[in-house]
Amino acid sequence: MATSNPVAKLSRGDWKKAKELDEARKAGTAPAEVDEEGKDINPHIPQYIREAPWYVNSGRPSLKHQRPQPVKEKSIAEIGQWFYRGQKAGPAATKFRKGACENCGAMTHKKKDCMERPRKLGAKFTGQQIMEDEILQPDIDLGFDGKRDRSIVDVQAKMTGD
Repeated sequence: MATSNPVAKLSRGDWKKAKELDEARKAGTAPAEVDEEGKDINPHIPQYIREAPWYVNSGRPSLKHQRPQPVKEKSIAEIGQWFYRGQKAGPAATKFRKGACENCGAMTHKKKDCMERPRKLGAKFTGQQIMEDEILQPDIDLGFDGKRDRSIVDVQAKMTGD
């Protein structure tokens, strides 16, 4: 029942012919419609699914608008990717650096975000026991199933040797 111009109104005779052709396709006496890629379109698919919206319509019958579009697909993390837990980046600094945490001396966070015990005199004033910088965590998109997969915890434990 696809026409070249879906907005144009069909005459009574044309509409009746299109309806008969659609019924013949459903019965199997007429060949199924073929889309742009050469695939048959199932005649039992409802019209509201078969026809593309007006802003996507190419004028030819197709189910391309129902298939996942590669531009909109998200890239999901691979199996070996995981967060670095408890690892530090390199050796600790020997003196306090400007812009570092006033409590522990690490460059990766500020005093209000510090997870160390609050010191009576912070590393800013004493210059002693300056902690190493933490590794910045990678942005890993695990997807719905990946976030809830309990076996990935076991894989992470094997990778780190814990």
